[in-house]
Amino acid sequence: MEALQNEDRPAQAPPAASLALPQPFATAEVPVAPTTVGSMAPDPATVAPTPTTPAVPSATSVAVVAPPLVIAPTPERSNEQKWRDQQVDRQVLAPPHLYTTRNAELRWYDPLNQQHLVLGRLSGDFLVQATFVLRDPGLPALEVPYRINVSYGLTALSPAHVERLKAAGYVDWVETYVLASPDVYPR
Repeated sequence: MEALQNEDRPAQAPPAASLALPQPFATAEVPVAPTTVGSMAPDPATVAPTPTTPAVPSATSVAVVAPPLVIAPTPERSNEQKWRDQQVDRQVLAPPHLYTTRNAELRWYDPLNQQHLVLGRLSGDFLVQATFVLRDPGLPALEVPYRINVSYGLTALSPAHVERLKAAGYVDWVETYVLASPDVYPR
């Protein structure tokens, strides 16, 4: 076998991709003049002019623009409303009742961060202004008015808790709660 001789041939471009897609058949477009013999087109010399009428939009071509959708913003709920949303079956006690405990957690619902925080521990007597069921865990609770850093011997709240109370708008008084338990009873 002899090697192929490429000396006399000019350099060629590399071959195209080996899997070429089939090409559609090309048909030559032959312009057909309206006057050529055998043409199906009308002869402009023998055709009467067509009257032109202004285009009337059809019912399907008219674009109907709908008014913009206006969604009413939900009103911003106050911190007190957010706190009330946590309470189910709230019963106001008028006048407030005196309760006592040896050891119960005084809790507060932070409406800004939507968290329940333990502010400290109660021991002794405290006022209850309402009873309710805490929504999320479904536990009975007692609403306790608390004068920040003054009431019930809780006079040294964490600075972080005091800042969160202030951020929520509570500077002097705040509604807190105690979970009902056998350790918490009316006086």
